[in-house]
Amino acid sequence: MQEKNQDSLKRAYATLQALRNNIDAITTVYGVEEKDVDQYHAALDMLEGIGIDVAQFRISSSEVQHRVAQVITVSYPGEAAPNQYTKEKYVRKGLLLTKLDTILMYFRLTHSDEPKRIGFTPPGK
Repeated sequence: MQEKNQDSLKRAYATLQALRNNIDAITTVYGVEEKDVDQYHAALDMLEGIGIDVAQFRISSSEVQHRVAQVITVSYPGEAAPNQYTKEKYVRKGLLLTKLDTILMYFRLTHSDEPKRIGFTPPGK
C-alpha cells in the first residue's frame, strides 16, 4: 500500500477509534448528534478514497432524525396536539456503536499483524 494510502488508513482508523472511545461523552439524551455521524462518515470517505468498500458500514440518512423534544398533551377540540421536535438530528447510540464495532473489527481482521482467528479456541490450545 502506498505511503499516502497508509496515512489515510491510519487517520481514518484513529478517528473511528476516538469516536468509539468517546461515545458516552458525545451521546445526549436524544442520541448521538448528526455532526458526529458526519465525522464518522468522513472517516469512511477516507477509506473509500483508498479503495476500501465501506457501503455496509454507513448509517442510512433515514436513521438520522429529529427527536421529540416535548409532547404537548393539551389541544383544542378538533386539533391534533403538535409535538415539538429538536432542531438538530440524532442517531441512536446503539446503531452508531454497532457500526463502529463492526468496522473496527474489520480493521483488526484485515489490517492487523496478529494471527487471524475466527471462532472458538478450546482452553489450553
